[in-house]
Amino acid sequence: MLGFFIFAFAFVALLTLVVRFGQLRVRAELSETNSLALTLGFVGLMLAGWWFLTYGATVEARILPPLILPSPLEVLQAFPKLHFEQQLVRSALTSFVRVTLGFSLAAIVAVPLGVYMATFPTVSAFFRPLALVGAYVPIVVFVPLTLAWFGLSETQKVGFLFIGCFVALLPLVIKDIANVPAAYLDVAVTKGASQWQLVRYVLFPVAQADIWDHLRGVYGVGWGWIILAEVIGAERGLGYLIDVSNKRGHTNAIFAIIIVIVVIAIACDQLWKLGGRLLFPYANRRE
Repeated sequence: MLGFFIFAFAFVALLTLVVRFGQLRVRAELSETNSLALTLGFVGLMLAGWWFLTYGATVEARILPPLILPSPLEVLQAFPKLHFEQQLVRSALTSFVRVTLGFSLAAIVAVPLGVYMATFPTVSAFFRPLALVGAYVPIVVFVPLTLAWFGLSETQKVGFLFIGCFVALLPLVIKDIANVPAAYLDVAVTKGASQWQLVRYVLFPVAQADIWDHLRGVYGVGWGWIILAEVIGAERGLGYLIDVSNKRGHTNAIFAIIIVIVVIAIACDQLWKLGGRLLFPYANRRE
């Protein structure tokens, strides 16, 4: 435990020295080329450290054994076996469908509910316990609850992902609507807008770009919960493959599956980002 604290303080101290003496400018504009170069530099540094910690012809010659940290080559060698013997592609598609269904159901409910809660105090007071659940109840507790409600079924997995995405999305939508400047409402009222028109033509249109960004983020949260959703009672899925690999001691396969999850999540995130640029070109945000 002491080692973790030493590492944490050393990391913060080193980062502070770089920021303090690196002549960095506050909120300075950074070109996409430089941004990509820095990102690739971090990835390259991590890969170099990974290779260094796992280099060696024998287990004794390595700093970390394969059971703790497999080498990059050992992780790559796990992909063919996962594909041909454990149906990696089918499991990835299964997980994709589960995450998308759970997220879609959450968005259908959380977006309008969040809009109404942020707009009408009566609705907010009535549904306030839902917001409190999302703020204070760990999502992990819903694993045994959904198992009790739905058993070892597909509904349990989608239901758990629905709850996880819902409790993450609802407060974000409420915040986006609440952040709409009152001046927009005042102008609409002077033009004779009804209460419903304030919601339909003012509040939601102004906040929809921010809501889209939060939908994008919560979809990524769904991929973070997929392992919990599939670890019990699943016959396929990426979480199921991780559980099987863990029981067999195949650490390299676990790393390979994690890479698959990260790649899918990043690909989906970029599609969300592209969709935001097409739907809301006026937003002009730096991603």
